[in-house]
Amino acid sequence: MARKKTKRAERTARQTDEDVFVSGLVERGEAARPDVDGELPPGATHEIVEEPAGRPPRVKRRRFSAR
Repeated sequence: MARKKTKRAERTARQTDEDVFVSGLVERGEAARPDVDGELPPGATHEIVEEPAGRPPRVKRRRFSAR
């Protein structure tokens, strides 16, 4: 009989997936802080909205890329 995942285990796995996703956005330059005019640099699709200590930044999608 398979054990059912607890909500905590599911949340931890999801956070890990989210952390990997956001870290990839930052590494590729797809997540950036806006300039003084509120514009993102070319190629950035996500805005960094918060940078909590010890964790990857929180991002918000601002535009789409059709490569």
